Amino acid sequence: ICFTSCVIQKSRGQTKNHKVRPRTVELVLVVDNTELYRPVGVRVMLVGLDIWSYRDQIEVNTNPELTLGRFLEWRQRSLLPRTKHDNAQFITGVDFDGSTVGLANTNAMCTSNSGAVNEDHNTNPIGVASTIAHEMGHNLGLSHDTDNCVCGSLVSKKGCIMAESVGHVYPQQFSSCSQQQLSRFLEEVNPACLLNIPSTDRIYRGPVCGNAFLEPGEECDCGTVEECKNPCCNATTCKLNAGAQCAEGECCHNCQLKPTGSVCRPKTEDCDLAEYCTGFSASCPTDAYTQNGLPCNHGKGYCYNGQCPSRQEHCKRLWGPDAEVAADACFYLHGNCRKTQFRQRCLSSDQSCGKLFCSGGWEFPVTSRKSFYKVGNGDICNEATMNPEDNYPADLGMVPTGTKCGNNMVCYEQHCQDIKNLKVYGTNDCSAKCNNHGVCNHEQKCHCDPGWAPPFCDVQHSELPKGIVYAMLVCAHIHSSSQACKPLFSSAARPQTGVLKPSRPAPEVSPYFDLQTERSDTLTITLYVLISL
Repeated sequence: ICFTSCVIQKSRGQTKNHKVRPRTVELVLVVDNTELYRPVGVRVMLVGLDIWSYRDQIEVNTNPELTLGRFLEWRQRSLLPRTKHDNAQFITGVDFDGSTVGLANTNAMCTSNSGAVNEDHNTNPIGVASTIAHEMGHNLGLSHDTDNCVCGSLVSKKGCIMAESVGHVYPQQFSSCSQQQLSRFLEEVNPACLLNIPSTDRIYRGPVCGNAFLEPGEECDCGTVEECKNPCCNATTCKLNAGAQCAEGECCHNCQLKPTGSVCRPKTEDCDLAEYCTGFSASCPTDAYTQNGLPCNHGKGYCYNGQCPSRQEHCKRLWGPDAEVAADACFYLHGNCRKTQFRQRCLSSDQSCGKLFCSGGWEFPVTSRKSFYKVGNGDICNEATMNPEDNYPADLGMVPTGTKCGNNMVCYEQHCQDIKNLKVYGTNDCSAKCNNHGVCNHEQKCHCDPGWAPPFCDVQHSELPKGIVYAMLVCAHIHSSSQACKPLFSSAARPQTGVLKPSRPAPEVSPYFDLQTERSDTLTITLYVLISL
């Protein structure tokens, strides 16, 4: 879930408090509606609204960069400590310099710099909502559309949400490029704050039938009567239609619950586990993966938080599919085991766990910066380096945590360590408690075979009373969160008219390789709005 705080600031005397509040809700509804974010599987949930009626909390300048910087500083200092959210949107009545109507950090979602400033440039809420959607798109890793992008059946590229500039045509949808970039952002960056499911009791002004959020007292919610296309749900009452057991979910088909044991989330790789329908819930159980330390990739690695990390795969991610791990001499002569700019030579036993050296592949890595050395008979040692201002993760150029460095040995904190000495790795006898009907997952809990119920896979679902099954399902859904990555930040402005100066192009592959976490089918951005009058 992405918690977004949207701050709206109006020029003094421009509008009345009672008029701003419903207009703000309308803006959020437009951003969330079926034409903008919902079609790409993203929901926008308004969880708070502040109106600065007497005094602005920051100095709002006509320079959008200054205003963005001040706003993000205020967000970090004052808003985040009191209200959980992932992203903040600031809307102001101040006319920004030039043709700019919005400015945002790119790839910043789920970080301390996740936010944007937007000019309230149009009396029509759709116009302002499109700017919010555009700037939020930058936060989600989306760049401006190019001539190669396809925007449905629209002739004008200005009808795309991520068009470089807007005119009289209000954006209606995300282009093919935006959808590909969003998919890449979610898969490669894996922003943890977007992947949890928010509590609907946080929705601003409480439960409302027709907002497409399932809230207390509702059996289903398919949106408004006009937009609802779900045959299982009554859009007027938010109750299931006669004969329907469910309305949506991976374990719901034709308004009926799928049978116990139906696969609802297939296994995707060695370190993943398949999930099965319970027969009592329309939702697929929490995404789980194997316990850390199990062999993967034909014995070439060990599972670590759902992945099978290796030096080879990380080289390909940094330098492209043709990249290889560099010669051993690179690690011996130039290796270091410190993430910061101050190098620290690795101990001989840790050389394969420090700086990663690669050969071949692209001329430059995804960071667009490199160092290289020649060793021995001319072998090249390529090293991905970072500009500190880009805020790349400090360990991006290091050998990934969990990489195999010997028999039952893995890289952890840049040292080659025995698996049995690391608490994050499971024990070989963990699965013994699963009664031969399941295996231990990453939380060292039993992941049961189809038809068997947690916590110890010793009872079949069909043998349990419905109430007990429900309680056990709730217990099984509890899972620990993973640490979010720290993406790069570069400002991206949206002009009202005209063309922006080209900036450094985004890399072909995202540089962020975070640990996998459970992802809901629909991502939700919880939005917090602050208004200054």
